Amino acid sequence: MAASALANFTLFSHRCMNHSKISQPTTPNPFKTRIFISSSLSSIRYNRQQPVRKLHVSSKPSLLPISPPPQKNISKFFVGGIATLLLASLVFMGCLKSTPVLANPVQESESVEDKGGAQSESSDREEEVVCVKLLEEDQENIEALKMVVNVKMRRGKTNEAVEYVEKLIELQPNEMEWRLLQALCYEMMGNLGKARSLFKDILKQQPLLLRALHGLAMVMHKNREGPAVFAMLDKALGIACQEKRVDEERNIRILVAQMHLIKGNLVEALERFQDLIDENPRDFRPYLCQGIVYRLMDKRKEAEESFEIYQSLVPEEFPQRGFLDDVVLEAKMQPKEKLEKELRT
Repeated sequence: MAASALANFTLFSHRCMNHSKISQPTTPNPFKTRIFISSSLSSIRYNRQQPVRKLHVSSKPSLLPISPPPQKNISKFFVGGIATLLLASLVFMGCLKSTPVLANPVQESESVEDKGGAQSESSDREEEVVCVKLLEEDQENIEALKMVVNVKMRRGKTNEAVEYVEKLIELQPNEMEWRLLQALCYEMMGNLGKARSLFKDILKQQPLLLRALHGLAMVMHKNREGPAVFAMLDKALGIACQEKRVDEERNIRILVAQMHLIKGNLVEALERFQDLIDENPRDFRPYLCQGIVYRLMDKRKEAEESFEIYQSLVPEEFPQRGFLDDVVLEAKMQPKEKLEKELRT
């Protein structure tokens, strides 16, 4: 899970989703956000000729957007999902649409916060019952299906949610979002073979789809496939270069650097992030990732400098700004050993 989150965090590059077709989840789990922090960052487009603040954000919708977790939950899941959160976030922010965010409930301690959590759980149960009743009346009600998927994912019922996702695929076979979500569900359920097959099928149709590349990379990583992860990404990078797909090329390079970070190749990751910074100093993503690397290397001064540059570059209006700032804060506060341990999980 940690590895997945980190991937999320670093892949946001050229476009960002603003609208959603499904209500946002309330308490995302780091991985699951994994998918998907990265996607937000990678979908931002930077114009080298314009001031940093004049960055254009795509308004294309996402089906299941990332929802920044409440501040009270940040510290609870940051370390456990740092890799997933970071990698997913940055990956998915880099896509035209961001991947759906699937979240398991965050475990709360016995405190006043539990009351709010209990109320939220009760609300989710009620919403789930209403949606299921709607589907009993009309099994092809797309909106009800999407709502049921969303609430079941929030409640950690992935094995039940996937059944509704597959119904959506039957009704909307050309909607890639549902195929991505299906693969993600199987990954979350631990069925890595099935998830791997689904991600590969998606990439046969769209070989440069960043969320699918990220998903396959994470599945292969969990499956301990080692160098094969980078061989797969290098192949996609070659296609992007050959077709002169500049945005995709940069996003894939960010993903490659993130995977080196997840695997513990900190020096290699640092060099790759620095290359990305040298090529485009206005892109805030590499600075954010670079800060995480320095923090893991226990180079606090360098980490602080990278985080400061990130904060000076990321637009105030950026949808995930508050969430990413919280992640940076936790990265500064957590002991290096704890971050390192969780990154390897």
